[in-house]
Amino acid sequence: MARTFRFVDILGCELHTINDPQDKLPIPEIRQVISIGRSSMRVESVRLGPGASNTPCTYLIRVRLIPGPTETDA
Repeated sequence: MARTFRFVDILGCELHTINDPQDKLPIPEIRQVISIGRSSMRVESVRLGPGASNTPCTYLIRVRLIPGPTETDA
C-alpha cells in the first residue's frame, strides 16, 4: 500500500510532504538526521496518522531543523 510522509516542525508547521506510492522509502527513526533539498533536520518523533482503509498510510514525522551555513559562509 502507498505511503505518505508529512514532515512538520516542532510547532506543527508542515515543511515537506513526500508520497511513496511503491513503498520504497524507509520509515525514519528517532534521532536520525535527514536531508530534503537544502534542509537538514533531526527526527524527533514518528507517528502513524489516522486514515481510512482505502487511503495511503500517512506518517507524521516531527523534526527539528538543523541550521546550515548561511550564504555569506559559502
